[in-house]
Amino acid sequence: MKRPDGRVTDDLPRSLEPQRLRAERALGMPVRVRGVRTRHQSFRGRALRRQGYILVQYQVAQAGYFWHIPIIEEILARLAAGETEVHLEQAEPPR
Repeated sequence: MKRPDGRVTDDLPRSLEPQRLRAERALGMPVRVRGVRTRHQSFRGRALRRQGYILVQYQVAQAGYFWHIPIIEEILARLAAGETEVHLEQAEPPR
């Protein structure tokens, strides 16, 4: 998705744009959001500090499911609180 200033925010749902902007203001640097696909079943999402920006990555949900939105919300909230590195995984079910 392109913002009016021409920057690309990619996979960020429009409803989460205010949270992304809040995180940017809190950290004083751009926050970019990207969906990724991985074979690691436990991976949910992460935020990584890069040179000049924070990259938020989340596991792309399967068609029809929206479980990724709360994951993005949690990561953005933690960034807005001042964290710059976040890693979320789903716990393995007990055996």
